[in-house]
Amino acid sequence: MIDSSFYRKTSIDTWTGRNDGTDLAVQRWHQRVILVDLEKENLTALSAGQKGIALIGFSCDEGVRRNGGRVGAKDGPAHFRKACCNLPVHFAENTIFLDLGDVICTDQDMEGTQRSLARVVACALTNGYQPFVIGGGHEVAYGHYSGINDFVQDHASADEKNIGIINFDAHFDLREPNENGTNSGTGFFQIANDCKSAGKPFRYMPVGIQLNSNTKYLFDTAAGLDVKHIPAEQFMVSRQEEIRLQTEEFIAGSTHIYLTICMDVFSSSFAPGVSAAAFSGLIPDAFFFACLKSVIASGKVISMDIAECNPVFDQDQRTAKLAAALAFSMIT
Repeated sequence: MIDSSFYRKTSIDTWTGRNDGTDLAVQRWHQRVILVDLEKENLTALSAGQKGIALIGFSCDEGVRRNGGRVGAKDGPAHFRKACCNLPVHFAENTIFLDLGDVICTDQDMEGTQRSLARVVACALTNGYQPFVIGGGHEVAYGHYSGINDFVQDHASADEKNIGIINFDAHFDLREPNENGTNSGTGFFQIANDCKSAGKPFRYMPVGIQLNSNTKYLFDTAAGLDVKHIPAEQFMVSRQEEIRLQTEEFIAGSTHIYLTICMDVFSSSFAPGVSAAAFSGLIPDAFFFACLKSVIASGKVISMDIAECNPVFDQDQRTAKLAAALAFSMIT
């Protein structure tokens, strides 16, 4: 199933927390999660009527290192799990919630780690589970998308293979590889090239892009790829109708949506623990969560992830707790 050199199972001691009883109405996430050791177990396909969520850690920040960012996001999955332990269960009783452990980076082999992630994501999808990947650097995007694409190409009909990517991020991540190769900022450029090679459209909508965090060359690259973004300064309640229409149009043109959130899209006052912090950014308020829920409500989201959770620079676990709140909203 998985190369053991790129894998670490989740310790049973990770998921602990308050216990108010076993009744569904008082359960918390730590009481519902089922740990799976992919070195010893095969995933069991869901039964009819069941819904499945498969949590996958991406313990890698080699791409951040190559990109000159602040390392530490490789420990993001562990801190995320701890922040999720006491979340109340509001998903349906027939939901199977799995923790498949972490895909880990060994000997700075980011590409091998991405390939391993792709295999785990494709396996989860094949067995009926919706993957929820927690990083790790945003190099998670290329491995995650590759797994989604492998599944879609093998299982979807010819007219249902159009994958759209919605990325809440301060950065385009459309950089070309540099002397260090690919990195955390090249993921969507790589995806664009793969789409071009396969003769498929590159459908990508970044939300929260900051002018002072992207060079003019990156804006030109985005324009050349026909990428229509929503700038951070325009993401506000007064423009909600315009944002709604742009988002709905993008979703309508896609048969599947890959939803990814880079934690540096938020103001550093809400998410200080990221690899590339900025003083300004989106605010995780009711408007943001309403926009996020509207994407989920489309019914087209095939897989999701949260990237750039860096506990080394976190304060009072604010970033980890925000990531947990996002996951709660996305999964419930």
